[in-house]
Amino acid sequence: MSLALAILPIALAFLAGWTAKAAGLLKDEHWAGIELLSFRILIPAILIHSIATADLSSDRIGPLAAALVCMVITAGLLGLSVRLILSERKLSSASLSTIFQTTTRWNAFISLSAAELLGGPEVLLLIAVGMSVLIPIINVSNILVLAWLCSGTTGPRRVLKTVATNPLVIGCAIGLALNAAPFELPAAIYETLDIIGRAALGIGLLVVGAGISWGRLKRITAPIMIGALLRPVAVPLVFLLIASVFGLSPTETLAGLLVTAVPAATNGYVVARSMGGDTELYADILVFQTLLSMIAIPFYATLVL
Repeated sequence: MSLALAILPIALAFLAGWTAKAAGLLKDEHWAGIELLSFRILIPAILIHSIATADLSSDRIGPLAAALVCMVITAGLLGLSVRLILSERKLSSASLSTIFQTTTRWNAFISLSAAELLGGPEVLLLIAVGMSVLIPIINVSNILVLAWLCSGTTGPRRVLKTVATNPLVIGCAIGLALNAAPFELPAAIYETLDIIGRAALGIGLLVVGAGISWGRLKRITAPIMIGALLRPVAVPLVFLLIASVFGLSPTETLAGLLVTAVPAATNGYVVARSMGGDTELYADILVFQTLLSMIAIPFYATLVL
């Protein structure tokens, strides 16, 4: 029950965003400006801070990192394979990109909250390792897929330009460069990045909530159902199999499950909006993923505790 309560504020934040939009507290153009602010400043700031301050030494990363990378690759293939089930008439390229995003992205903030309740500092540290490894991989791969599916960008040069100029990719690159640099930036700079980046979570939740349509949620379509089940249900099962192959300890397996059983990150909604993805589908899937996660996280945790 305590884990479900830990996720409840996420659902309430969605509701707050929807209420603000429905009440007309902000006009549509204002929401668009908030999304742009998040995409170009807030999310890159949190990426720079998270990656630059992470311990990326090989002895710290270990088998868990390899297992998580395999999980992301498998999750991405699962997301794209939905095209084998649903034709383009039932699932547009923009919608397929959203399925890919909501299957590969993960809400690290919920993972950290759940880790604090279940495993304490050791599991928190392992999830931090997961963040440092997965954040660059997930963001670059998602930008590549969105450029391929949504922007009509087909030539290698145009794809490379789209990826290289993306704020999220730039944020990851800066974070990696700072992590590898032989010098330390002043603490005030990292504190500034942390303050700016923390705003991304609350704003991201409100923006997703503003995009929710209760009328659409009453009409559960195949893409919504598939997208809702892939991340909190199928991907954790995949990770359990991968964990057994890599021989992960129960603590490492728990950390991996807390990465896979949470809903997708809200920043993917902003990325979809900026690059032509299906934002309505993203918002709908995220609502159902959040509800399913309240059941999935306690269930999977009991398998390894």
